[in-house]
Amino acid sequence: MSLATDTARLAGRDLENDVQAFHLVRYAASVDGFLATAKNSGTHWLRFMASHAIAHHLGLPSPERSSGPDSDAFIGHPKHRPVHGKAPRIGSSHNIPSRLITVAAEAGMLDLPPTVVLVRDPREALASYYVKWAQTYELGTFPEFLRRPAPGRKKIDDVWWFVRFFNRWGALAAALPGRVLVLRHEDLRADPGEGVRRLWAHWGVQLEDADVAGALAVSSKAAVAARLDPGYGEAIVPPEASRAAVLWTDEDRAFLSALMRGHLRHDFGYSQH
Repeated sequence: MSLATDTARLAGRDLENDVQAFHLVRYAASVDGFLATAKNSGTHWLRFMASHAIAHHLGLPSPERSSGPDSDAFIGHPKHRPVHGKAPRIGSSHNIPSRLITVAAEAGMLDLPPTVVLVRDPREALASYYVKWAQTYELGTFPEFLRRPAPGRKKIDDVWWFVRFFNRWGALAAALPGRVLVLRHEDLRADPGEGVRRLWAHWGVQLEDADVAGALAVSSKAAVAARLDPGYGEAIVPPEASRAAVLWTDEDRAFLSALMRGHLRHDFGYSQH
């Protein structure tokens, strides 16, 4: 498809999102902060580390599970009732906000709770998503999955989902630079302790070194995998062999790079890779 055709097809999905996606406004009064994460960008890993850090800071029990209902005592869906009354409640989601929220923010009409947005190189996130859902959603081959036409099917988070997530959150971060902190998965991987410290500082909590140590104690992939809820029913940490089997060709990389350059208005630096 041409750039113009893809852009036109995305317009309808964007309009639908703009009249429906008011999650941030709906739950603003229910939380002390938001965590918005791109799919397959390390959501459970970050939540698990951050939860252990705040639990240590407040002298509260740390979550026993890295997934499932028992993992969201501190960071979870904002519709859930708080577990610990004295702890900050952080609402977590993969929400793509309406552009009307950005318009209101730019006009000074909206004051959202401090929000952290986690992103990851779409190349890695798409490969991870494919490993996780290829059979369930019958995604075909990896090259076929990458080349799905715009605007993307609902319930399948292909490249078009990432385009929309990056553009909407990039615009809102630009409109509210003091309220929206963007964390890149790659930076968090390089220094998870500093990432967790920055995250909680944005939510108004200054962690001590011992609190950060609590986060680092559960920062490995093995630690997250060992604490998964067996009844959750989702492959949070796929086998290494499955991920390694997803191979990129030069044509695949060139296709995705061109698509990102053509459609991402807020690329968080990934279009240059």
